[in-house]
Amino acid sequence: MIRNLQLIVTSHPLLSSKFFPPPLAARWVKRADLVARIEAGLDALHPLTLVSAPAGYGKTAIVAEWAQRSRRPVTWLALDESDNEPLRFFMYFIAALQKVHASIGVELMALLQSNQLPPRETLVTLLINDLIESKTLPVCVLDDFQSIQEEFILDVLQEIILRLRHPLHLMIVTRDDPAMPLGRLRAHAQLTEIRAADLRFTKKEINHFFRDIVQIQLSESAISLLDERTEGWVAGLQLVGISIQGHAKPESVIASLSGSQRHILSYLTEEVLKQQLPSVQEFLLQTSILAKFSADLCNAVTRQGNGEPLLRQLFTSNLFLIPLDDHEGWYRYHHLFAGLLFNILKRTALPEKIRELHERASQWFESENMPVEAIDHALGAEDFGRAASLLEEHTWALLNQGYVRRVEAWMQSLPLEWRAQSPRTNLGIAWMYLLRGNFGLVMPFLQQAEAALERIAANDDLRAECLALKANLLQSQGKITEAIDDAQQALKIVPVTNVRVLGLAYLGLGAGYRQNVQFDLAVDALQQASRASRMSGDSVTGALAATHLILMCLQHGRLRFAEEVSSQMIERMEHSAGAVAPIIGAVYGALGLVYYERNQIEMARDHYLRGIQLGTFLGHHASLVYTQLNLARLLLAEGDLEGAAKNLHNAQELIQAGAPGWLRPGLIAGQVQYFLSTGNLPQAEAVLRQSGVTPGGQVTHAADEIQLAHLRLMLRRATETDLKEGIQLAGRILSLAESGQRSSTSLQALVLGALLHERLGDARSACAWMERAVGLAEPERYIRLFVDEGAAVVPILQRLAKTEYAGILLAACPAGKQSSAKPHPEDGLIEPLSERELEVLRLLAHGLKYTEIAGQLVISVNTVRYHIKSIYAKLSVDKQAKAVERGRDLGLIE
Repeated sequence: MIRNLQLIVTSHPLLSSKFFPPPLAARWVKRADLVARIEAGLDALHPLTLVSAPAGYGKTAIVAEWAQRSRRPVTWLALDESDNEPLRFFMYFIAALQKVHASIGVELMALLQSNQLPPRETLVTLLINDLIESKTLPVCVLDDFQSIQEEFILDVLQEIILRLRHPLHLMIVTRDDPAMPLGRLRAHAQLTEIRAADLRFTKKEINHFFRDIVQIQLSESAISLLDERTEGWVAGLQLVGISIQGHAKPESVIASLSGSQRHILSYLTEEVLKQQLPSVQEFLLQTSILAKFSADLCNAVTRQGNGEPLLRQLFTSNLFLIPLDDHEGWYRYHHLFAGLLFNILKRTALPEKIRELHERASQWFESENMPVEAIDHALGAEDFGRAASLLEEHTWALLNQGYVRRVEAWMQSLPLEWRAQSPRTNLGIAWMYLLRGNFGLVMPFLQQAEAALERIAANDDLRAECLALKANLLQSQGKITEAIDDAQQALKIVPVTNVRVLGLAYLGLGAGYRQNVQFDLAVDALQQASRASRMSGDSVTGALAATHLILMCLQHGRLRFAEEVSSQMIERMEHSAGAVAPIIGAVYGALGLVYYERNQIEMARDHYLRGIQLGTFLGHHASLVYTQLNLARLLLAEGDLEGAAKNLHNAQELIQAGAPGWLRPGLIAGQVQYFLSTGNLPQAEAVLRQSGVTPGGQVTHAADEIQLAHLRLMLRRATETDLKEGIQLAGRILSLAESGQRSSTSLQALVLGALLHERLGDARSACAWMERAVGLAEPERYIRLFVDEGAAVVPILQRLAKTEYAGILLAACPAGKQSSAKPHPEDGLIEPLSERELEVLRLLAHGLKYTEIAGQLVISVNTVRYHIKSIYAKLSVDKQAKAVERGRDLGLIE
């Protein structure tokens, strides 16, 4: 059973055996020329060394020999088919690099461990930056690279290789050339290549191998025959060496060799088996079903107790046994040898016997909590009941560990009737796609889960979970009524003990109410979701609930409440055990808007950029869109038209890729504001025309951002007709916004209405509208909403200068600073500092760092940061020096 579908804090155990190069045999033919060639390529700063040859040519051995001799920082990663998952590959890749320098990829690893794969360019940039900062220039060996076919992985590695400043050297060991621009690297002398022709033993090395390693002196003619028949093929030579040991006429075995390499290996393998005791032959064949094995596992599979001594004997005999760790606890057979052994097993054993071996292996791996191998062997045994049961229990954890394609492949391997009986597995995959924002991939798995439910006994937990999932999907697609209905149905049937599903159902319900502009109902549902998420440990649900709540607070002008919720969520998630969840980027983006509205520009920018970074890691389109739109607004205010245009373009592309529809009006408003800033009125008109929302049409909550954009256009055109129609539209927008208590929209309508009246020459009405706006803005400390309208607001605010907050707003307007008397700093302090905030401010004034303040006050560094944010907000500053200066002006510090 999947008991806890968490996306955030997930354990990702990494197999330590993958980071060790195989130890060289005590007696090994040293290949100084090839080692020297590898080293020469590194001296020449070639970014890539490619060791490419078919199986059995000693590729890994020669690189292991070089690594053993090299004084360079070398890290090793042994790959297999399960690593062809981008998330899993880069967790191992970064872990390998961290063995050279612990600082490399720390933030990336935390995000990967929380099941978030960043876009290619983001991953490449951050990884290269970390590598450059580490100043180590490591060599990373990727062994058995033929297992990697995933385009995303290849693209990232290619980008790293092709960068002008090479902070990393890759050494790829593979049977097949990777899909990389080898020709380009070769043409620019940036590639070191070692291929089969280079790896073949020469006659001299063949003679050395048999004389010194096998300890059999062969004639010159036998050496020549071996060279001709094996073409210096290392695996073939090794098998020849094993097969002729103790043979009365070793050269007769050599003379019998003929045919293809595969035929020679097959023949030699059977010859080697014939020389072993029957118990050893049986051990080799039975354990050939295992990709890796230990003595205990071998005992479980063979039902014998001689695993440990036999493995020691096989290793000592050089019988293609490769240790997987430095303790020699885990081994594997050489891939060719294992394949040939398994072919013999299939030819000589009954299918029932092979299934029984797989069954024993599956049971052992399950008992050792190694579900990947347990599932593989359950499927190998064709025990579909066991496989389905294991999938139900472990799917979510395995998805979080990066086994996405593996889980899907397992699902496809199950016969249809077994898939139909596994609703939990289908639900796990559906949730994963939903939380990643891949809405189009959710429904097929949800439908399979629902179909499976029809065939099993009633299960309220599963039915409620299906409804909760559907509710969250539908609200993301703008189908609000259906989403609310499904969420309510889920809440009716979910057992109260299932707090995880309760949280998910309340999340869908609250998100639906938010888009339906039902503030009180939304707040209640989202707070219920947050409470349930804390009880179940489901941080993603908590973060999404907080994000919806914050966005709603912003729509309703509740800046204080939005700041409180977002600050608490960031505090909790940034300092919880485990990795920081990128979903918190949505919270950063929303908190950035709070700081922007309060004119704390640098804090707003920092939060926007952090939100975009985390949102990009996650691929969370909704948070990326609204954060980039808000950043575009900030950049427009600073006159950075190019930067604003880039962010608007990014937001548009994301919406076209499938972001929730409620973001579209914000994009249109941002585009209109941009074109008005550039003086391109025709283009602004075209954008509004394409929106389908007309100034004379019905005013709706969903379209109020577009309707406010119409007001800006009318104000810019400034014909008498435009001004009069604009005033009427502002009144209609205001009326609807006030009925829904959406203060943010009310404020914008009031300010724009005041400007329309002023432009029309009605100063009295302009003052009346602006006075209402100032009164509404003061409790929540709105500033930028006025400042962004530019010089036009100054004369109206000057006429309201007797109002204290109007004076503060006037002082914040660049055009009003010279024309209005600056209020005394103490008068401008809207909210007094707390005692603890005063202590922090005084310590800041004495030049103490955050860590020193934390130590002196016996609080955490994060609590210091929180107090400093509050100090900045209350003093209306955005830098430490300004806070200290402001504090001195107010007499708060000496």
